Amino acid sequence: MEYRQLGKTGLKVSVIGIGTEHLRKVSVEEITRIFRLALREGINYIDLVWSLPNITDGLSEAIERETIKPIIALHLGSCISNGKYKRSRNPVECEKHLRALLDLFNMDSAPVLNIHYVANLKVWKEINRKGIFSLAKKLKEQRLAEAISVSTHEPEVIMLATESGVDSIMHQVSVANHMYTARDEALRKCSKLGVGVVAMKPFVGGELLRAGQKVRIAAYKTGWKTMTVHVPASSTSTKLLSYTLSQPSVCTAVTGVSSLRELVATLTYLKASNNEKDYSQIIESLERDE
Repeated sequence: MEYRQLGKTGLKVSVIGIGTEHLRKVSVEEITRIFRLALREGINYIDLVWSLPNITDGLSEAIERETIKPIIALHLGSCISNGKYKRSRNPVECEKHLRALLDLFNMDSAPVLNIHYVANLKVWKEINRKGIFSLAKKLKEQRLAEAISVSTHEPEVIMLATESGVDSIMHQVSVANHMYTARDEALRKCSKLGVGVVAMKPFVGGELLRAGQKVRIAAYKTGWKTMTVHVPASSTSTKLLSYTLSQPSVCTAVTGVSSLRELVATLTYLKASNNEKDYSQIIESLERDE
């Protein structure tokens, strides 16, 4: 496994990370198998966007049975109510849920405290108005968080967040937004200020793994706009990861697996040749569709 430093945080993260977006309906047993293999292969960055009971139980079991201790990004604002996901912008509720997760995983602090789903400028203003960003800073001062991150779909939010002193950014970085100049400007600013980038949706929600098919991709997956593309037959997870990891300030690419089989396929990147990592044909194909 290759590791990169997450900006100025001092945290060394695996270039392949694991997200939990597609594990909502997966059994505890399968989740445990997924995370045990991930940890054994050196994956140490886990983005806990959902803290649903099946996911936390499976992850806890995997951590107990493996020696590698992961860097878990806990989402401030992704809460649970009656066993179901609840997005919250209430500081009291958010802090209570965070402390419960720290107890559950037997952690003194959150390695990364990710302010949840700051989708656009409207939400950015909301989290500041309601005190969520101030709460994140307070928790870091109290050493209940090592680094503050913002998860966003909007490059303009990245610009504002980096000026506000965040340590990392989570954002879509993929071949699907290769031609989006606002993304490139935001990534360059992260690089200049030493803000680490956690790249989400490197496979564009799995859409660019549908090799040889014509697909319509929603804007929230591309991080740019809705697109209809002809996915080239040569498209693979290895090529897509290679592109994402070559972009400025990107430290880890968080892949949303839903099964052990998908994780095994993703891990082929680690032993791939330079030719197998060559994504140029995918870029050319998307530029033709554009």
